[in-house]
Amino acid sequence: MAWFSRWSVGMLVAGSIIGLGVSALGAPEDDLADATRPAADRGRDEVMALLSRKERALERRVATLDAREADLRAAETQVEDRLVDLQKLRDGIRLLLTDLDVDREKRVTHLVKMFESMRAPQAADILTVTEDSIALEVLERMNRAKAGKTLAAMPPERAAYLAERIGDAALRKELLQ
Repeated sequence: MAWFSRWSVGMLVAGSIIGLGVSALGAPEDDLADATRPAADRGRDEVMALLSRKERALERRVATLDAREADLRAAETQVEDRLVDLQKLRDGIRLLLTDLDVDREKRVTHLVKMFESMRAPQAADILTVTEDSIALEVLERMNRAKAGKTLAAMPPERAAYLAERIGDAALRKELLQ
C-alpha cells in the first residue's frame, strides 16, 4: 500500500505541474482561479451576482411603478378638470331650465288670463283644437266656473277627454301627497 500512496502523491504533483504548465501555455486563468479558490468565495460571488440582478430588477419595477403612479396622477387631474367642467355645464343647464320654467309660467299665466276674459263658447272653440297639454294646463288653472262653462261649450268627445285627463291629474296629485 505504501507504493500506492506514493504513486498517488506523485500523480497529484505531476497533475499540478502539468496544470500549471497548461495554465502558463494559455489555458484560461479564471478556470484555474475558480478551481483553486475556496468554495465559500465562489458561493459568495454567486450570491452577490444574484443579489445584484435582483436589485436591478427591483429598480426596474420601482421605475415602472413610479411611471404608472405619475400616469395615474395625470389621469386623476384630467378627470377632476373634466368634473369641474361638467359641474359648470350642469349649473348652466339648471339656470337655463329655471329661466325656461319662469318664462313658461309667465306664458301659461298670460294664456289663462286671456281664456278667462273670453266668452265660454269662444274659449271652447280655441281649446278644442289646441294641443292637449296646453288645453289641460289652461283649464286646470282657470277659474272653476269659467272652466266648467268652457268644457260645456266644447264638443262632448273633446270635453270628456279633457275632463278625464284633469281628473287623472287630480288623482295622481292626491296619491302623491
